[in-house]
Amino acid sequence: MNTTFKLEHIHCDLCGNDKYVERYRKPDNWLFLNQFQYPVVECTACGLVYVNPRPAAEEMGRYYPSGYHDGRNDEKHLERYAVQYLYIKPYQFNSVLDVGCARGDWLAYINRISPGLELHGVDAFSNLVNHDFVTFQKALLCEANLKNNFFDLVTAWAVLEHVHSPSAYFEAVSRHLKDGGKFIFLVTNSESLYGKRAYCEDIPRHLYHFSEKTIEQYAKKFSMKIIAKNYDTHFWDARGIGTFYYLLGNILGVNWNLISLNRVNIIQKLAMRIGSFIDSLVFYFQWEARLKKSGIIVFVLEKAE
Repeated sequence: MNTTFKLEHIHCDLCGNDKYVERYRKPDNWLFLNQFQYPVVECTACGLVYVNPRPAAEEMGRYYPSGYHDGRNDEKHLERYAVQYLYIKPYQFNSVLDVGCARGDWLAYINRISPGLELHGVDAFSNLVNHDFVTFQKALLCEANLKNNFFDLVTAWAVLEHVHSPSAYFEAVSRHLKDGGKFIFLVTNSESLYGKRAYCEDIPRHLYHFSEKTIEQYAKKFSMKIIAKNYDTHFWDARGIGTFYYLLGNILGVNWNLISLNRVNIIQKLAMRIGSFIDSLVFYFQWEARLKKSGIIVFVLEKAE
């Protein structure tokens, strides 16, 4: 187990404030590269939720193991691309940029429906795309060599929660979009049970967690406006499943160290299984989306003309 890693303390990316309140702490409970429990904090000025301290940018490669981008053209992902296409279908576009394009399979899906478009992709963690009709750059969006005021449409599906500076991405998107162009993206919802109580955020890969309030502030700051939003449940299961599982565990003293070392005793395990059963009942229906509390939100932003 690797115990040496570099952390950095930051100010709020949205407003620059250095005051925050801590919501909870969570280790990387997928890879468990170390035992550090990353604080998830909320800015006291603007409400942005983020990890602080967090791994430095040069550390992030170890949190994305080999093969992380594999399998993006399998049946499961093709179903997701079909849902994504419903979001872009109402708008006119000839030039498309996908941020975090992985191997370009989402752009390939667009090309199959609307061939002949100018398709571009950027991704700092993918070495290539599988499609010769996609112009690809291995780079962060804010460092890519792209034309300004060029794209009709920019998409970013589950990307912005991973980046070290969302402001730099919103600024770059606004710069590269034509006036009236659309930015369509999916982010996790910081105001959901998924994010607040069920510990479903993929810490520390999810460095930022957003809400209507904070996205509205980002849009205004970078000459865009929200024209549509949807608390969609068709992409991933973003219900608050885990809320009661962890609640009953916490009541009986279960913590992340016990979980990582597999030292949860029989009584604690029984209580957490009961919690899982309660979760299955409470979250059987998709009521959170109707209350605008589901774990993911899809936004459509428009650049001011």
